[in-house]
Amino acid sequence: MNTNSSPAADRIYGFTKFVAALLGAVVLFAFIVLYFFPTQTKQLFAWPIAPPMTAMFIGASYVNGVIFFAAVLLGNKWHRVWAPHIGVFVFATLLLIATILHWDRFTHGHPVFYIWVFIYLVAPILTPWALFTNLREDRHLPDERDAVVPFTLRVIWLIPGILFLIAAIYAFVKPTWLIPIWPWKATPLTMRVMVSFYSMLGVAVLAVVREPRWSAWRIGAIGVTTWHALIVIAALLRQGDFKKPLFQTPWFWFEVVLVLGTLGTFAIMEWRARGSSRA
Repeated sequence: MNTNSSPAADRIYGFTKFVAALLGAVVLFAFIVLYFFPTQTKQLFAWPIAPPMTAMFIGASYVNGVIFFAAVLLGNKWHRVWAPHIGVFVFATLLLIATILHWDRFTHGHPVFYIWVFIYLVAPILTPWALFTNLREDRHLPDERDAVVPFTLRVIWLIPGILFLIAAIYAFVKPTWLIPIWPWKATPLTMRVMVSFYSMLGVAVLAVVREPRWSAWRIGAIGVTTWHALIVIAALLRQGDFKKPLFQTPWFWFEVVLVLGTLGTFAIMEWRARGSSRA
C-alpha cells in the first residue's frame, strides 16, 4: 500500500510502473521506426524527417528511454531508477516546447502525431509526479553488491556535463547557431529535438553528482552507452548524409570518445562492485 505511513522499503510504486509502461511503449515504437526505417518517416512518424541520419540519431536516442522504462517496469528497487526521471522531465518539457514552436512542421491528422502530442503533454506532468511520490521509498542504502562512485570520477563527468548542458540549452534557444556547423543537414525543429536529447547528458551528471551508489548510476550508464554506440553505428551506415567525410568530422570522434568513456566508467565500477561483494 502506497502511503506516507508505510516504512521506506525501496519499492517502485504501481503508479511509477504505470508511467513507465505508458511512456516506454511510445519510445519503443519511436526507436524501432526511426532507427530501422529512417527513410519512411513520412508514412510512419509524426513528421517527415530528413536526412535519414537525423531519424536514426533520434531513434538511437530513444533507446536510452527504452532501457530506463524497462528497468522501472521490470525492476523492484527504486534507488536504482530514481535519477533518470529528472532527465526525462527536462527532455519532455523541451520537446513539448519544440512541438509548440514548430507546430506547422508536423503531419496533422497522422495517428502518430496525436500520440506525440499526448505523450509530450502528459510526460512533463507524470514523470515528476512519479519521482516525488516514490522518492520517500529511498532508504539511501547500497545494494548488497555495490560500490561507491569516487568523488573524483563524479567531478570528471560533472565538468563536461555542465558545459554540454549549457551548449545544448543555448542551441535549443538559438538553433541557427548550431545548424551551419552541424555535420549533416538539420532544420530548426530537428536541431531542437537533437539537442534536447543531448541536454539529458548534462542533467544526468547533475542529478547524480551527490549520489555515491553505483547501483543508482548503473541503469543510466547502460542507457547512455547503448544510445551513443547506436549513434556511432548509424553514422557509419549513413556516411553519405554527412557534409564531409565522416572520419574528418569532429562530432564523430566526440561520439566515439563518449562511448569509450562510458564503457570505461562502467567496467571500472562493475569491477569495484564485484570486489566489494567478495570482501
